[in-house]
Amino acid sequence: MGKRHPNIPAWQWRNHPQSHQHSANQVLQLIALPLLIIGFLLVASGVFSLNLASVAVGVVGLLAAMALQHHGRSLEARKTDASSDQHLWV
Repeated sequence: MGKRHPNIPAWQWRNHPQSHQHSANQVLQLIALPLLIIGFLLVASGVFSLNLASVAVGVVGLLAAMALQHHGRSLEARKTDASSDQHLWV
């Protein structure tokens, strides 16, 4: 397991202004977060209703949201701690 922060909300609130300075990153994050939520809800509802199309669209939405977030983080001049934390991807 990776190193855990003792108080994740405080750490995230403290680092947020430095890690979201690029305006395109802010727009991408505003698009990616609802897409991530909708994708998760589609996957969950598809699993419970046994609807493969809903699961597939949800997975595509989740992957697109993660790609948008990754691209937004790459636009930032300063690399964030979240982009270097490998335990978040495990």
